[in-house]
Formats: sequence, structure tokens, C-alpha cells
Amino acid sequence: MDLVFTESLVREYVTDLFARLTSPYLIYHNLTHTEEVVIHAKEITKYYELDERTDFIISVAAWFHDTGHLVAEMEVHEEAGVDIMGSFLEKEHINDDLIAPIAECIMATRYPPTPKSRMEEIICDADTYHFGTKYLEITDDLVRREMELRENKQFPHWYENTIQLLKDHRFFTSYCRNKLDAGKAQNIRYLEEKIKSR
Repeated sequence: MDLVFTESLVREYVTDLFARLTSPYLIYHNLTHTEEVVIHAKEITKYYELDERTDFIISVAAWFHDTGHLVAEMEVHEEAGVDIMGSFLEKEHINDDLIAPIAECIMATRYPPTPKSRMEEIICDADTYHFGTKYLEITDDLVRREMELRENKQFPHWYENTIQLLKDHRFFTSYCRNKLDAGKAQNIRYLEEKIKSR
């Protein structure tokens, strides 16, 4: 089984899914976010020098982790993403001993995340990597606009809620804690200033 070739098929398939099925309201949960999660997942797996099988599981989970947003309600998008992933990989004759841990990684990203393995910790950290970078200044507004469109309502205490989210959040890998915790603290200060200046 050529895992590198299979991963390239996954990339093509997921890219096509987003091209065909992305709703106008998916301002944040789109292909751009997915590609960034894949990049960060690979960055973390490279740091830990993980084997090819583990790298494949994490990478494929990253590609599929938000595909459920294309076909299902937000509350069940992880399960929908697992179904999409499983159907595709079964057609590619991928064994269940790979499909099962990929499914577990996708489900681990459900909020609040509850990773039970190093692989699940990595995918969770890749998904929230931006919490510790200046990119949060952009993504937070994208998520807000998406939620306003999906829920058809305003969120007057959005920044307060984001601050609480950041305070409750923790990176699971030492790599991300060392690299991103300081940036996350800076983002909290940034949002506190936004509230003061309203």
C-alpha cells in the first residue's frame, strides 16, 4: 500500500469536495482552514519524528476533519466527516486498522477536545494552532461572520466568549505549548483591548 500516493488521492478528493459543496456561509470552515490544519499537523508530526503510518493517519484526519460541515449540521459534523472519510478510504481498499484511528482523530476534535493518544493530541493542536498566532485576529472575525450567517443572529459578547475559549483551551503537545502559549496570551490581551475600545 502506497501511503504517499493514497494521501495525494485524499488531497484531490477533499479539494474537489470543498470546490463542489462549500456553502456561502462557510467563511471559516472551508478549504483554506483545512489546508492550514494539514500544514500544522505535518509540522508537529515532523517535530516528533513519527513513522509513516502515524503521519498518514494524522494527515488524512486533518484533510477530512471538517468535511462534515459540507453535508451536515455543525453539531454532528465530526460524525459526518468520519462517514465521508470511511466511504472514500474503503473504496481505495484502505484497511480498517488505518480507518479506525483516523476516525478517532477526527472525533477527538469535537469541542471540548478529549484526545486519548499522541495522534489525537496532534490533530487537536493542529486544529487550534491559530489560537497562538496573530492569525487569530483574522480567524476570530471569520468564525463570527460564519456563525452569524449560520445562526441568523448577532453575538454582542463575541470577544468575551473568545477570551473565555482561549483561557479554557490548552495545547496538548509540549511542542505547541512551547511555541504557541505566549502568542495565545498575547491574543487574549488583544481581545481585551478590543473590548475596551468599543
